[in-house]
Amino acid sequence: MTQTRTETASEPPPDKPETTVPEAEEPVRSIRAFVMILIALLWPLEVVSLSYNLVVPAATDVAVHFRTQQVGWLFTVLTLVGAVAGPIMTKLGDIHGKKKVMVFGAAAASVGGILAAMAPNFAVLLAGRALQGLLLPLVALSYSLMRDIFPARWVAFSASLTVGGTGLVTVSGPFIAGYLIDNHGFRAVFWLLMAMTVIAFCGLLAVPESDVRARSRLDWPGATLLGIGIGLVLLGLSESTTWTWSSFKTLGCVFGGLALTAVWLAVERRTREPLVDLGLVSRRPVLTTIVVAGLAYGAVGAYTTILPMMAQTPRALGHDYGFGSTAMQLTLFTVPAGIATTVPSFVVGLYMRRIGPRLPAIAGSTVMTLAALYTALWHSEKWQVIVGFTVLGAGASLVYAAIPNLVIEASPADQQGITAGMTGLLQTLGSTAAIQVVFVVLLQNIGVLVQGSPVYTDSGYAVGFVTCAGLAFVAVVVGILIPHGRPARQTEETLAPA
Repeated sequence: MTQTRTETASEPPPDKPETTVPEAEEPVRSIRAFVMILIALLWPLEVVSLSYNLVVPAATDVAVHFRTQQVGWLFTVLTLVGAVAGPIMTKLGDIHGKKKVMVFGAAAASVGGILAAMAPNFAVLLAGRALQGLLLPLVALSYSLMRDIFPARWVAFSASLTVGGTGLVTVSGPFIAGYLIDNHGFRAVFWLLMAMTVIAFCGLLAVPESDVRARSRLDWPGATLLGIGIGLVLLGLSESTTWTWSSFKTLGCVFGGLALTAVWLAVERRTREPLVDLGLVSRRPVLTTIVVAGLAYGAVGAYTTILPMMAQTPRALGHDYGFGSTAMQLTLFTVPAGIATTVPSFVVGLYMRRIGPRLPAIAGSTVMTLAALYTALWHSEKWQVIVGFTVLGAGASLVYAAIPNLVIEASPADQQGITAGMTGLLQTLGSTAAIQVVFVVLLQNIGVLVQGSPVYTDSGYAVGFVTCAGLAFVAVVVGILIPHGRPARQTEETLAPA
């Protein structure tokens, strides 16, 4: 029988050890087992989203209790640890088994949850949040593991839910956080996160392990260089609004991190067993997928950051915009968007094998472009903002469903984890960088200062939303260049010998 080679398959060069990829045994055969294991794999991803959404409403109470002005580090340290640990944990998953690494991440995050809930001071709370950051790489590991243990007919649907399904958290998170904080204090939020993480840990113990292994060792020098480099870049970007872009700390972190990343790239090309196969990543299927993911997540991250700021501004200060919304009143905007983020990914997932993930990626980015442009033009009434946010959520849902499937199709089974990990890293970088870009735009459009806090002009927000649209539009263009992810029948005809 002749084996058809595709562009996503790669043979190791002669100077590299061969990898063994055994035939998948498909340990998950029954529908009941599939549903139970799917829930066990999706549950940690809901906890990842709640690690942000539940803590945002609690941030003010945390700042008051610990008498700190550095409360933003509750999220910075979580993102930094997740980004730095991502390539390492996903590579270890390829080498030693994805389930093992996921169990480790959930166990460490459970300990972090206890530290955060019982923290006697802010430093201990940050240590707990750092450990909770080890949950973030589980997103990439989860759909990589699905590829290995689920029958092929179930993989596309399952992978579509790994990100899109988290829209449910957007719906429930603000209500849960509001109730807990009002009735039990901010620590109740961290206790709930801890309990949910322990449940995730227990659920992962019942998940079958993958048989797929990469015969290689972890490139610790490369992992260290990449981790420090990316960590510095993210730190500089995250703190740039506090430190200012002209400060030595911001420039030192960003350019120092970029320099270390450049050194890492040079070292990786000479390493016999690199952390990342740069040859694979630079090929068109993986490269275009990663770029689309970074641009799309950047557009969503920037949009969802500035829209609440605009809605919470009192109309008397904003003149042509603003509704003076409280944190709880913001649910009027976030709940419809959360529903819109959930439903399309579920529906598209059911038909993903038939339509292929490339089309949803392009269509979703197009919808996001139009939604951001709409919001830039019309945002003076609540219903206009709700419509814009909801449409953007629907577009994002299509992209969220497509990206894991594009990654699965673009990467060999034995490099699935690290490819997904690098995609996740670019998503984090794209989102963080895009948020800072729109803040630079806003800072050029300050209308008035109220007690030292800037109130931005209407045109400033308009340009910010146009920036989001620009990112999404570039994602459309790059998405068109994606060579894979087409309908199964079309792919088979393309690969068939003449």
